[in-house]
Amino acid sequence: MENAKIHYTTGKLKISLPLTQPTGKIRIKERTFFGDYGIPFASRQEKLGINNYIEWQIGYDLEATVDNQCKTSLNEYSFINYKGIRKFAYELSELLFYSAKMRLISDEEIKTLYKQISSISETGTIEQMETMAISRTNPMPTVLNGLDFYKMIVQYPLLVHKFGKYDIYAEILVREKQRAVGTQAMLYLCLPITSLHFKECPLGRILQAKETADWVIENNEAKLALELFRIFGMLSPKHRFDVLAILRMLFPYLQSI
Repeated sequence: MENAKIHYTTGKLKISLPLTQPTGKIRIKERTFFGDYGIPFASRQEKLGINNYIEWQIGYDLEATVDNQCKTSLNEYSFINYKGIRKFAYELSELLFYSAKMRLISDEEIKTLYKQISSISETGTIEQMETMAISRTNPMPTVLNGLDFYKMIVQYPLLVHKFGKYDIYAEILVREKQRAVGTQAMLYLCLPITSLHFKECPLGRILQAKETADWVIENNEAKLALELFRIFGMLSPKHRFDVLAILRMLFPYLQSI
């Protein structure tokens, strides 16, 4: 499975995104506006249009193993996470680090971010809020093909945050944990097709096998990284612990705060 790849050279930062993996962390979907339910899109079979967007379940860390060293450009940085596992800086953490190195983000903005996340209490995180609990309607008798059932509608909380005046969104979906008890808040970054740089205009054509596009990071995208880090710090006590540890690792001057 292809991953996002961070490319940094002096004064330039871009992220290469794989776009032809319909079941991966990065995939193309379709909707007319952000309130619609995004539908998976077969980019190798259908022509792309302006209603397509990239859904990226962006991460910030990666388990610190030998096999994973090649997947991050910051494998010399590692920290111990909430569960006591050693992790590398990854994806969003790389984006934030290089944005600061390019002076797209100032030290004062990093300090403000750290203080904002530090001020969030455990009960103030999204996973701990009663208003963000999964709910379901009362059972209603129904008959299907001659069998009696009780029908209920399960409702999953979804938060959408828009970044400035741009059609870039963060979606936070609260779902049941797949391998444990409880719920988890998952964050997805949604990028319009038109925000990416392709070798050839993608509109009106089918993508080629293993085609990628670049998300070029400039001032606005760097500020977006700050907001994404802040949102991760709001998701749960675990995420709050982890992103604060990452910030202290990447920016040692925060250890005195």
